[in-house]
Amino acid sequence: MKLLVTKILIFLYITTSTQFSQLYKLPIFVSHFIEHVQKDKLGSISEEMVFFIEHHYGGHEQDEDWQTDQKLPFIKIEISHVDHSYLPIITFEVPQLNKEVHQEHTLQFYEEQFSSDYLDSIWQPPKQA
Repeated sequence: MKLLVTKILIFLYITTSTQFSQLYKLPIFVSHFIEHVQKDKLGSISEEMVFFIEHHYGGHEQDEDWQTDQKLPFIKIEISHVDHSYLPIITFEVPQLNKEVHQEHTLQFYEEQFSSDYLDSIWQPPKQA
């Protein structure tokens, strides 16, 4: 039962929201074709069908049955359903760190800069006797 309901809902959605809904106009197509067959009588059904399709779908001029011709399927394509979607515009900026480069001269330790008397008074390595 659920499967049947699902199929019916899908069919209804497709036929009402796409150009598949043009198939609802098929009875008008058949009745108009029968009128042309009775009026023109060109010969076989295949010749009638080719003439009918070329006449109505291949650059049709206005004639006495213009209103009926405009009701045929795929003569006037109508937009019956348009899905609008909202896609937010996401913009982001990469933060740029503007670092200033400071160049400081580092002081290096050179033993020549200090007097050895000063260093000797602080610490004396052990001496061998």
